Amino acid sequence: MTSFGAIVDDTVKIEGQVHHWLGTLCPPPNEQPRFLQMYIYDTENEVSNRLHAFTSDRQSRLKPEIVAFLLKTLEMYNKLVRLFRTARDVCSSTDVPHFNVCLYGSKTAMSPDCIGAIVSDGDPTCCRFDIIIRQRDGGPQRINKLHQSYMPLQYPLLFIHGESGWSPDLRLRDRNQSQNKKMTTNMYYSYLLHDRSNVYSLLLRGGRLLQQYIVDAYVCIEESRLDYYRMNQNVFRTEFLQGVHDAVQHGDTEGRDIDKRIVLPSSFIGGPRYMYKHYQDALAICRVHGNPQYFITFTCNVKWPKIERYMARFPSLKAQDRPDIIARVFQRKVKSIMNFLKTNKPFGDVAADLYMIEFQKRGLPHCHLLLWVTQPYRIKDASDVDNYISAEIPNPILEPQLYKIVTDLMIHGPCGIVKPDAPCMSSGSCSKNYPKEYQEVTSFDDSGYVHYRRQSTGFTVTKNGMKIDNGYVVPYNRVLSMHYMAHINVEYCGWSMLIKYLFKYISKGVDRIHYTIKKSPSLTEDTHTADSPHVDEIRNFLDARFICPHEASWSILNF
Repeated sequence: MTSFGAIVDDTVKIEGQVHHWLGTLCPPPNEQPRFLQMYIYDTENEVSNRLHAFTSDRQSRLKPEIVAFLLKTLEMYNKLVRLFRTARDVCSSTDVPHFNVCLYGSKTAMSPDCIGAIVSDGDPTCCRFDIIIRQRDGGPQRINKLHQSYMPLQYPLLFIHGESGWSPDLRLRDRNQSQNKKMTTNMYYSYLLHDRSNVYSLLLRGGRLLQQYIVDAYVCIEESRLDYYRMNQNVFRTEFLQGVHDAVQHGDTEGRDIDKRIVLPSSFIGGPRYMYKHYQDALAICRVHGNPQYFITFTCNVKWPKIERYMARFPSLKAQDRPDIIARVFQRKVKSIMNFLKTNKPFGDVAADLYMIEFQKRGLPHCHLLLWVTQPYRIKDASDVDNYISAEIPNPILEPQLYKIVTDLMIHGPCGIVKPDAPCMSSGSCSKNYPKEYQEVTSFDDSGYVHYRRQSTGFTVTKNGMKIDNGYVVPYNRVLSMHYMAHINVEYCGWSMLIKYLFKYISKGVDRIHYTIKKSPSLTEDTHTADSPHVDEIRNFLDARFICPHEASWSILNF
């Protein structure tokens, strides 16, 4: 019933600011009805109007009788659809040139009787967070994320009865009645993402629509938090004033910019100050324990038995259709591997560790981990690396299970001439420099960079019709690979120049997809003019970032 204001591609990746628009009841002359207007205008041809919105190839796969059945079901059970059907009847019977439909919030937000009303010309008497829909005049309006109909208007097939969503009036139920705590948006949406025994949840069976819903829900949560920081700048600005290095870091060499900056403090998880604070903590660890010895990348595997057993209950869904389950299992695996490194000691006694979770585009979550070991277990010679890291295909007869894990999960590509459109290809060659050259023994070059042993053993595996040998094996640790059955890339950090890059890499924060160039004001201009630049850290954080369903699930569940 509302439009989804953002750039949404076919991989359910959301770019730009997310918002929902609600237009007028009737479309402009000579234009097709869209979104809400389809429920009211030209309903005799409603099915064909809806099919018209799809491209010809997708339209051919849609059955008109199923679309008609869904419309009939919504008209019977969805109270918002019934409200707009009533508006349709008023449109066809009234002579009044203008009238409004008002959806409003209520102090008794859970009451089914206060969803909406149809009112004639004049100012409607409504509670706060009301939505006024005009018949013809006026442009589109943005739906307030605090409105209880924010989600039901966007996802009528997920909320088939038009149930009210979160509103600021929701309270936590307390048996002792001693406290009257508000229910936050994070509490509400994390509650909806829990599958409960003997309770059917249509939302969790939404497939790709659930992925979009989860991204939408997290945007609501994040924007609410950012609104709090924006409205309480006097509280958080002191942190900025105490850190003179911030002004130097951002290039603010003139005092006129300082008091006009909108600050995003380090208490906001994932923000630039938050990441920079942890970057400094990582350097402090180096001051005590020296450089880290191992850089480990641990990637989620959707074929883990726990995920497959759970998804077997939903044969029509794929693993990516339940990013909440992937987030839950991976969070447990991350805790497990951190405990495993300290108790089973595959690299020796652990002195310190640092890790972060990253989400790339629509890819699965993965953990970047830096590991420090105590002095007796540090690498002293190139041959010591072979005790912890291997870059060869195992013997399929002597180690069949490890052979299967390595050939399934630890092979790069194939790329190159066989697959020139591989993601790693750049200017006709592999950006990761695969295939690697054969090495009879592990060695360090003059810069301290390690070259792992890759012998010509004759063990191969066929991928996409191409025989893959040791030149395509990603370095791994035998113990970790056997225990976790996942892509776990292990690299030795012997190159001293690499350390600062590693810390900046794992604390870089969200990626960016575009940039803007602005002209700086002339130094001869009046420094007190109204045109002086305003630095908005909240806006800079939001601009050009993207959110995928896996990251949204991870954040909603507070991992």
